[in-house]
Amino acid sequence: MTLFQADTTAYVFEPVADAAPRPTVQRPMTPAQAIRMLPADATEEEKDAIVQKYFKPVIVAPSQRPDTLSLPGLEAKSSAYESMTTYKDGFFKENAFMKTGRDATVYGMAGDPVPYQLRTDVFVTATLLLSFFVVMYIFARSIHVVGTQLKNFFYNRDRKEIFTLKSDSEMKNQAFIVLLASFLLTILAFKCTEIALPDVFAQVSPYKLLGLDMFILLSYYFLKYIAYSVCNWTFFQSQKRSQWMNAYNLIILCKAMCFFPLVLLVVYFDLPVMTAIYVFLAILVVSEIMVIFKAKQIFFVYKFGLLHLFLYFCTLEMAPLLFLVGTMAFANRYLTEFV
Repeated sequence: MTLFQADTTAYVFEPVADAAPRPTVQRPMTPAQAIRMLPADATEEEKDAIVQKYFKPVIVAPSQRPDTLSLPGLEAKSSAYESMTTYKDGFFKENAFMKTGRDATVYGMAGDPVPYQLRTDVFVTATLLLSFFVVMYIFARSIHVVGTQLKNFFYNRDRKEIFTLKSDSEMKNQAFIVLLASFLLTILAFKCTEIALPDVFAQVSPYKLLGLDMFILLSYYFLKYIAYSVCNWTFFQSQKRSQWMNAYNLIILCKAMCFFPLVLLVVYFDLPVMTAIYVFLAILVVSEIMVIFKAKQIFFVYKFGLLHLFLYFCTLEMAPLLFLVGTMAFANRYLTEFV
């Protein structure tokens, strides 16, 4: 290291015989004071010369003193200081995070957490597999009845032994079909919420969202069955009510079977959500046409039946469907406040 040491010699400027007397100038204490003694237009050489005149460079050797603080990464130069009490023996003595080594490597890397996906959810995958096997089991046991119902769907035949559910097992099968349809619609609604409401999707647990949508859809089917039962019991005979309810159950079964491959494509093959919505609307339109056709065939074959069919269909099909869409959108949007 190079420093400048001031020369202790005093310089006194005496006036020349033919010049005006000049006052005594004190010796500058810093290089800046020496430079100020020069005129404003002084060159760099003149500044360097006056600094060297008043100040001499001194070489300062590095310190040879030992490290008495035991700083991390350094070692003491003398064993005489190893027994001294340092800062490590004070507040930081029992601190497990105090490392005196030189290794400062930070393991790992910063990054965002992996976003939630239905395909990686074990619960969703297991439920879909279980639903598939149960549906295949139901078809294996009731394939003859289902085939006969499909064959005679477009004919108004009075076959009570075919269309009437005769046992508790068939009622359980129908309950499972409604449960399956609700679960498949829940997954489709979940994907729509992921795209349409990303803020809600990022803040709420996916299981809360799935559970809420599942509850709304089950309530929708439950209330719809009650409304059909009350309305049909009020205006129609028992035999026609039985035919209608079995035809309606068949429509729900066919609709669920169409939803199943659509859900698999959306979850595991990244089918675009808009394409899935168009396919869903096409399935919904076809199913509603089948409902209109069967209601016209069973209940409204008389004169002015089309007017009553319009009221029947709008009251028990379109109004509940619009109410369902509005309820799910409202519930998903304000889920963070409810839960």
